[in-house]
This record gives sequence, structure tokens and C-alpha cells, in this order.
Amino acid sequence: MLLVHFSSLFIYSKPIVANKTKIDFYAQGYVYPYFHQNWNLFVPVPDSNYKLYCEFDDEGTQTIDVFSEINIQHQTNRLKGYEPLLVAFSNSIHYFEKNTALREQLNGPVENELSFKMLERVVKNYLEYSRKIKIQKIKIMLVSQNTQTRQQKIYFK
Repeated sequence: MLLVHFSSLFIYSKPIVANKTKIDFYAQGYVYPYFHQNWNLFVPVPDSNYKLYCEFDDEGTQTIDVFSEINIQHQTNRLKGYEPLLVAFSNSIHYFEKNTALREQLNGPVENELSFKMLERVVKNYLEYSRKIKIQKIKIMLVSQNTQTRQQKIYFK
């Protein structure tokens, strides 16, 4: 019985696969009504979606969305260890957005904001470590979209 239970949990929690099998159907039927967890179990549902664009020089100018990159890596393989990094980025962005003096503005440059400087530094460290490069100059732009109103706020330096 424990083998069926743990097998069902394992099958249910695997990454989303396009072709569903019969066993996926049975695992869904067993796990969902009793063991499914959503955001409300631990924290309130996020009220914003984030994109953290970075522009840096590495054999030409490159622009990437660091937050989405980490999120995709985490969702591709949840055992690879990207969750703490994803949580750290999302918490840092959330803290900045809720505590900045620019909170009421829709768009604007960020000046003398310690939490934004820290976010910029962490992004630079992540890019240098993940790509094995040395970055001299980096520009970041945070795009936050409210999930209810679809209103976007853009912060940049």
C-alpha cells in the first residue's frame, strides 16, 4: 500500500509532460483530492509577476530575463537546487517593490535605493558564476505586473 502511495505522489509531482498516460490519470485521481498543495497552504497567492531584464557585455551586448531563466531551470528539474535562488530573487524583488519610495509611480529610474543596488549585485554575481565570465558593467530593469489589474511598473537604473 505504501508503494502505491509513494509511487502516485512521485508520478503526480513530476514535471508537466505533454503526453499523459493512464498512470498519470490514476495518480491525479488519488493525489489531487487529498494531498494537493497550492500557494495558500504556506503564503498568500503572489500579487505580481516579475521579469528582471539584464543587459551586459560578453562578446557583444546580451539581454536576458534572469528571473524567468532561473524559474525555467527550477521547473525543468526541481532537484537541481534552483529553488533557494528562485525564492531569494522573488523575495528580494517583492521586498524592493513593497518598500521603495517609487511605489506609487508606474515607471521610473531608481536612484540611491539600497535594495535595488543589492539586487543588481546579486544578478551580476549570478551571471558571472553561471556563465563563467567577468562582467564590468551591467544594467538591470525590473518589470512588475499586478495579476489583478495588469498594471505594469518598470524600475531601472
